[in-house]
Parts: sequence; C-alpha cells; structure tokens
Amino acid sequence: MTRRGMAAVTAAVASLIAFTPAPAQADAILGQEVAVPAYFYPGGSSAQYWTQLTASGSRPSIAVVNVLNGPTGTVNTDYQAALASAHSAGIKVIGYVDTGYYGTTGQTTRMGSASINDWRTQIQTDVDNWYNLYGSNVDGIFFDQAQKDCGPTGGGDAWVDLYREASAYVKKYHPGSITIHNPGTAPDECYEDSADILVTFEGTYATYMNPPADQAPPAWQAGYDPKRVWNLVYDVKDESELATVMAKSKANNAGYVYVTPDKLDEFGNPWDTLPPSSYMSAELAATAGSGGSTPSAPAAPTTSQVEATSLQLSWTSAAHPGVVGYDVYQGSVKIGTQANHTPSATTFDVAGLSPSTAYTFSVRARDRAGNTSAASTAVSVTTAAASATAPTTPGTPVASDVAPTSVKLAWTASDDTDADDHVASYDVFRDGVRVLSVPGDVTTVNLGGLKGGQTYAFTVKARDTTDRPSAASGAVSVSTPNPPAITDPKATLSATTATYTAQFNVPFNFHHVFIDVDNNVANHYTVAGVGAEYMIEDGGLYKYVGPDWNWTKVTGVNPLISSSGGLYRWSIPTSALEGAGTTHSLVFNGTGDSPNTYTGVITVTQS
Repeated sequence: MTRRGMAAVTAAVASLIAFTPAPAQADAILGQEVAVPAYFYPGGSSAQYWTQLTASGSRPSIAVVNVLNGPTGTVNTDYQAALASAHSAGIKVIGYVDTGYYGTTGQTTRMGSASINDWRTQIQTDVDNWYNLYGSNVDGIFFDQAQKDCGPTGGGDAWVDLYREASAYVKKYHPGSITIHNPGTAPDECYEDSADILVTFEGTYATYMNPPADQAPPAWQAGYDPKRVWNLVYDVKDESELATVMAKSKANNAGYVYVTPDKLDEFGNPWDTLPPSSYMSAELAATAGSGGSTPSAPAAPTTSQVEATSLQLSWTSAAHPGVVGYDVYQGSVKIGTQANHTPSATTFDVAGLSPSTAYTFSVRARDRAGNTSAASTAVSVTTAAASATAPTTPGTPVASDVAPTSVKLAWTASDDTDADDHVASYDVFRDGVRVLSVPGDVTTVNLGGLKGGQTYAFTVKARDTTDRPSAASGAVSVSTPNPPAITDPKATLSATTATYTAQFNVPFNFHHVFIDVDNNVANHYTVAGVGAEYMIEDGGLYKYVGPDWNWTKVTGVNPLISSSGGLYRWSIPTSALEGAGTTHSLVFNGTGDSPNTYTGVITVTQS
C-alpha cells in the first residue's frame, strides 16, 4: 500500500489462548469506524479531498498520511496545514512508515541495504521524523509492507518479534500513539499482539466477496476484538456494491473499514481520491452499530509480575454476552485493547514503564454495537526499583563509510554485573539527542538521516533490563561530505533509441527523468523549465494525461538498465514517445528523503 530479541513492549497484549467467544446479543449489530488511507496531496485538484475529509458530518476516525513513502526529512508546509486541520477536527492522524518486510523479501532501504538492522534504523528514523516534523498532530504510525509470517521457514517468531519491537518503540518514545500493521492480507495468529490494529484485507471488491483461501478471514479473527481489525476494499463501483461490502465487513468482525470506488492506478495507488460525498455518507451511515446495551463497569484490575519497566494487568471477563473487548487506560491515556475471553481471566501486558514510578490503570468494557461502560475502579501500583549497578560504559564508537547522509558506527559491547540482568539495548545519540535504540546484541549500525556538509558528534549508552543506563561513551566526530545531489546528467538520441544517465549522490525515494519531446511547455506537465509529455520514474515510463500529477504507464517499456552505485542508466525506444520531434528537452530529478533536486534543462538533438 505504498504511494504509490524483542524490545520492551509498551502495550502489547498477551498471546491469546484458544477459546470459544461468548455469544453476541442477537440484536447487537457491530459498530464500526471509517479509517482512510489519505494518499492524496493537500494541494492542487486534490485539495478538495482534504476539505471533504474534515467536513462536518463526513469525517472518518482515522486518516493515514503518506508524504512520500514516509515523512521525508523536512517539513512539507502543505501537509503541515492539512495534518493540523485533520487533527483539530478530531481525526486520528497516522503517519506512514514503509517497513519493506524488514528486507526478508529482498527489498532494500533508501541506502540500498536489505539487512534487518538497516531496516530497523530507517524505520525508527521515519517514526521519529513524523513526530519531530509534525508534532502533536501525529497520533500514531502505520507500518506498511509488513510481514504476515511469524518467522522464516522452519518456525519461530523472529519476524513477528520485529513488528512487536517496532510497535513498542513507538509507544515507548511517543506514549499514547496508535500502531497499525499492514500485511495486506490476514497474518498468522502470532501477530495478534503486534499492534493496536491489523489490516487483514486490502484488495478489490471481487476478491473481498469471493476470496481465495489465502485471503479469506482467518478463524482467529472471529474471536478477536473487532476494534483491532481493519479491512480496505477498493474498486467498489456503486452504493449497491458498497452496501454488500459493508454487510460482509461486519460479518468478518472488522471494526475499521474503508470502501472506495477508486481503482489501482499506474503507481499502485487506489487511495488517491475520496468517494463522492453521497457515497461517503452512505459508507459512514453503514458503519453504525445498533442494539446491545451498555455493559457494567468491570471490576478493578489487579496487577502481577511487577518489574521495573513492566507489569501484567488481570481482570475477570464480563459475563455480559455482548462484550467483545476492553479498552485499557494508563491514567487518562488509552494504551490498548483486549478481546473478551469469557470465561477465562483476561490479561494485558504493559511495558515501557519507568522504575520506582507510581501508575494507575483502569479498564472499560465495550460491546459489539459500540456501547462502552464506565471506567473500572483504578488500580494503583509502583514499579520496582532499577538494578543496583549500571551497565559498563560502551566503547567509543568508530565511524566508517561516511556518506553525505549516513555513517556506519561500531562500538565494543557493555557488560552488566547484576545477577539475572543483562544489557537489553543500546541508545545512539547524535549531538546529545537519542536517534536510535537497538537490541543489546547489536553493536553496529548504519545511521541515515544526516545532512551533507555537517559535523556531528555520536555517543552510545547501554541500557539494562530495568532501563538503567550506562554512562555515555566517548564521542566520535563525523563530518559528512557535501557533493551536488545529481551530477553528470547526459542524454543521447538516435532515430531508434533515447538513453539517459545521471549520478545520484544522495539517497532518494524516486529517481525521475522529465522528458519534453516537442519543446512546448504549454498543455503538459510543467516542471523546472520543461513541459513534459513523458516521465521516467525508476523502472517505468509514464505519459502525462493531467491534470496535476496524473500519468498513465506506457506498457511494454522497461527503461531502467542499471542503478549500481547511484549511477542510473535508462534506455527507451523512440517509438514509445508519440509526437516526438528530433530535439528533446529533459530534466533529471530526485525526490524523497533527501531534499527535492532538479538538474538544469538538458537539450539533446537526434544524431
């Protein structure tokens, strides 16, 4: 859904045991909420969708925002205004972060690495950038391209642990945030405790109504808390099909839903519009629950397994047959939900706490129709003290592979002398500000998010299982080079072939060539001095159809030859460029994590 060892779990739910859910009340109809992937730009012709999104009476509960497969590294003022408007309207604004399946399928980071550690670094950087750039207007993180399998062939939870860790990171450093994982299909049951919400379906109307076995709702979903299930359905052409999908989503126990007539576009994005107002109104109306009755307030939870940074809450599941889940609060902040495991006792693991600190917790019961009880009596508890001894100081990091936006750091490991304790994690600091936290068995990182021509000081602290930090390591000073972002742009044009090359010296999300084949700026995509009828974006050739950013893919043309070392080489047959003259004008462009960069206009004449 692009634009196209486990860390402490802040609010992870204990693994669900097999159970038979309590029968729902016969008159209770599931109450749902609309959650929108808002992948439309807050400007130009798409600005209308942001106006519609925040209009009174048609607001969704959640909007996932995607600047450019993530937040990028600088504030976009259009998005800044849009996020502030949506948040003030009561919409939960969720920032998009690409996880690339942590490289387990071969996908690479913006720096070209498929390693799990480098994906962890990029993910944490993107998470923090959302909050650093857009502040309190961000309410959580959406992890896209998420794995669905517990681990590699042979078993184990190695992959789901990465997503538990990512969710825990968000909640530890950005308390109260919502986390959402999107594998696009139903993940294995082990993912039940990996995030607040799981996208268990993303696809077309036809597939949703008649899913193959691997896309059908899994058995565990029927007994899961519906407020942790989200279904995304596109290519639903009219309100009749909409009604059919909404009925099925309720039967599938999906507490969050989004349905749209939009279709998969040339960039793989069916989320770049909103449905017409009448369609959206019908969708919102169809989410309404009915029947049921307000559950009684649960009994006060009890605490157990109280450690320095974690504890377990327990309470007796409600006999009230309509209760499907519980909302758990730390003070006044909702930190998670849990399904009703009648007749079993219900538990919820809380982590990411601070040692020797007093907390209060309470629980609210929720029925299928959306009726919510009063809060239980709160339970107060003070966490255990930190360990007696801090970890030893890590070695001063050694820098290598210094690039314009990244550096590799390595340090010697710390030790911990307390019985039954060990180094749980390392925090990496840039100029005194924590920028990364990695598991205690990791002592090498490839840190991105830097700027060219800057000098930075990096230090490392170890942290034990009680969250007690070591002293800071010695500092290493790193000065990044500052080459031009794009160099040596070239083009050749023959009667049969056009070729383009350029060296991209910094990481970009997308690499473009905008091509003006008739040297007429009017009525085309106007950018950096050319009127482009065609655009290369990484591995595809696109023809401009307008208005704004509206392109159609030219089929049968695969222009990318190579991109090794940032040297991009493209070749396309001139027969694919309709209306082309013998002189073309073009501009190379890099867009994304590094600042948006254009070359000057390159003119090439057929030889």
